[in-house]
Amino acid sequence: MRFFLRIPLLLFAGLLSVIARAQGTPTPPGPARQWVIKFAPLSLVDLSSTIQFAVEGVVASNQSLQLELGYGWQAMNPWLAPNRERFNQYEVWRGRAEWRYYWRGRKAPYGAYTAIEGLYKRENALAVSTISAYDNVRQVEYTLQSLSPIAKDVFGINVKIGRQFPLITNGRLVCDFYGGLGLRTRSIQSTNPPDGYRLARQPFIGINPFYEYGSASLFSLSGGFKIGYTL
Repeated sequence: MRFFLRIPLLLFAGLLSVIARAQGTPTPPGPARQWVIKFAPLSLVDLSSTIQFAVEGVVASNQSLQLELGYGWQAMNPWLAPNRERFNQYEVWRGRAEWRYYWRGRKAPYGAYTAIEGLYKRENALAVSTISAYDNVRQVEYTLQSLSPIAKDVFGINVKIGRQFPLITNGRLVCDFYGGLGLRTRSIQSTNPPDGYRLARQPFIGINPFYEYGSASLFSLSGGFKIGYTL
């Protein structure tokens, strides 16, 4: 787990280095771009993996708004493989809204920026519960299974820094590197299984997205990149 915690730190440090070296890079010439459509590759390997797309629209010479939406399901999440017998019909929705300010005289949507981002994530699943009936010699006669709805809501706010730049001179293909700090709140709701049922055995190794009930708040560290196409 420490390895996965180091990844955002390394991305964040690399982002600072990229921004520091790129301050002298001029804004690409050519017609102004008003829209950027993006794809987030790292969301495919996130613990709550999703197929994630974003749209950024320029609202002022140095400001823009970005909306992002993603969806994922159990079969595409490699981290849930050991929990296939514990959860069923897992899915996740993730949305972000972001305001950006491009600084040091840069013209949106190119250059270094500071952003404020709001996050919402919803995870749904059916928790598998079982009950076994035994005969007089303690042999299992039959086993019944129960599916109990379980859900998790996550709200967050992040302050980010990043840089968006063209991958090809005068080209429409761009790369967007970013990192940030924030605060998240989590709430997990569950429907209790019927009396006598017990949750399916939890694997020794595996990711459990519903590991703790109730609510909690925690600091978050994020980092990543997107590939985009300007319009």
